[in-house]
Amino acid sequence: MIGFFPRLYKDELLYSWFARYHLYSANISPKQTMKELYGKTSVTAVADLPTNLEEVYLKIKHFAGPTIEDWIKHHTFYRYYTAFVPKETQMKVFEAMRRCNNPQSLHLTLGINASSISENTHFMFCPTCNKEDLEVKGETYWRLTHQLPGVLLCLKHNQALIKSNIRFRGFNKHEYIAADKANCLSMDSAKFSDQMYYNRALELAKQIQSLVLNDFNFTSEGILSAYKYLLYKKGLVSVNGTVNQRLLAEQFLLFYGEKFLHDLNSTIKIENESCWLKTITRKHRKAFHPIRHLLLINCLGESVESFHTYKGYDFMPFGEGPYYCLNPAADHYEQKVIPSVEISICTDTRKPVGTFTCSCGFIYSRRGPDTIPSDKYKVGRIKQFGHVWLTKAKHLINDQKKSYTEASEILKCNRGTLSKYVKDAPLKKQKRIVISYKEVKRKEWLQLISNNSKAFVTELRKFEPALYSWLYRNDRDWLKENSPLKKKEKQAALKVDWDLRDEQVLKEVFEIVKKLKHYSKPVHINISRIGKEIGKLSLLEKKLNKLPKTKEYLTRITETTEAFQIRRAKWAAEVLKKDKDVIAEWELKRVAGLKNQLSDEVNRKILELINNSYTQEEGNLGFGEN
Repeated sequence: MIGFFPRLYKDELLYSWFARYHLYSANISPKQTMKELYGKTSVTAVADLPTNLEEVYLKIKHFAGPTIEDWIKHHTFYRYYTAFVPKETQMKVFEAMRRCNNPQSLHLTLGINASSISENTHFMFCPTCNKEDLEVKGETYWRLTHQLPGVLLCLKHNQALIKSNIRFRGFNKHEYIAADKANCLSMDSAKFSDQMYYNRALELAKQIQSLVLNDFNFTSEGILSAYKYLLYKKGLVSVNGTVNQRLLAEQFLLFYGEKFLHDLNSTIKIENESCWLKTITRKHRKAFHPIRHLLLINCLGESVESFHTYKGYDFMPFGEGPYYCLNPAADHYEQKVIPSVEISICTDTRKPVGTFTCSCGFIYSRRGPDTIPSDKYKVGRIKQFGHVWLTKAKHLINDQKKSYTEASEILKCNRGTLSKYVKDAPLKKQKRIVISYKEVKRKEWLQLISNNSKAFVTELRKFEPALYSWLYRNDRDWLKENSPLKKKEKQAALKVDWDLRDEQVLKEVFEIVKKLKHYSKPVHINISRIGKEIGKLSLLEKKLNKLPKTKEYLTRITETTEAFQIRRAKWAAEVLKKDKDVIAEWELKRVAGLKNQLSDEVNRKILELINNSYTQEEGNLGFGEN
């Protein structure tokens, strides 16, 4: 029986605890200590994921210290490496640490050996922590949080960690080596000259500390669905789940900087299909190092605690079905009778648009996502009223002798719409039918052709891209048979009154420029943007010389790329000043969406804006500068 064992300190590695026991036991041979702890001399001294701990626990539990569960969860790398693995793997690793004799099997189970992220080569320490330990305790020790890959600084003293003289995987694999003044040479801590680098290192260290202080239980499916939801909120993924990998990579690199990612072995090469940032946002076919999860979570504006609340969260912009029928003429009005919703993307806002089709023939759509409960009762556009609504309308006007005003209030439409449908669509006495969704789409396409009799397929596709896409995917043969023939030859151009056209276009341009200038976030006011907004880009690009008034106005109000970048920088400075007294250059560029390759004039203006932010707050923000 072991007659003495030192106290286990808070945040101390079990390795360090056993090393201090070896020191105090006065054992000459490390193998003698192994014999006392494990009952045999062949055990390896492992710092991160030690195994067969129950053997040691049974020998010293009479000292009424922490439980073996506390040992594993609070004094090893167990929580660090198992936070993002399935529950079954967590349990397997926990049991192996209790009873298994082979620590290498755990590294294989968790994919550590195959990871491109390397562990620390030496034990790390904080000089200030060591100094305080020696003054208060008379000794120091290896802290768990200082050894975890990705932790670059001490959270207690906010200073960079220093490499000790002791290798993390020792030359003598059976020897525990305690921390002391000799192997933790006192020196000034390394300094972070870059404020952005320091901020990222500080936040990552906080997230890693949270990882080892809590029990997190993620699933691969839950992690992926949370990523997709958060990416969607950032505008980086479409409704159908496709991630804009290039834009994500650009924002990720802008957020962290190349040096920080390089130091964490997490650089990204977006052109490479095996790039870890690509694969982590797709279906998980392998385990990912916890550092990479934390890097992505932090870039998405979340902490590991808040990210945990999103597990298993599927983004449904209109909630779960069934959905409400909003046909005032139906007996099931405002009842959940519509089983599903078809989701498309608004070409103007890139927001989801839901189309709801009821068996009563009523079809409506609205732009999402739904953010408050009352949104579920909103109609953005009625695509088809249907036979139930039309029957009710005829009944109110012809049988009950209601006025058009009274009937329109009951049916929740305007008087003109009611008048049009009642007069243009005489009621047929026929058996009530249920219109299939395919029939609905076919009627919409035929109506589109009727309303645009001179348009060809290309133009019709631009008018209703979602409708065309649905028919092309689901009813291609019918679509081909019921589409206008392609234009075979150029029609003779009609004579154009260019003076009149110039006046008309100038008016449209003037109105859209006013609108663009009032956007909350600056947009580039150039010919391309204006032309797209008014639907006349080709005209402005090819025939601008025939529109002298419009050309003169555009020359005055359009801005160069450099001028637009300066305007974005000014806007970003105003946004940041609402919450901060002092603005950092990287923050201003990130909010403004500016890259590092800027002209001298833009850089000069950015520095001017940053210097102006110091008027209320003097001092140097650089961390650890000499």
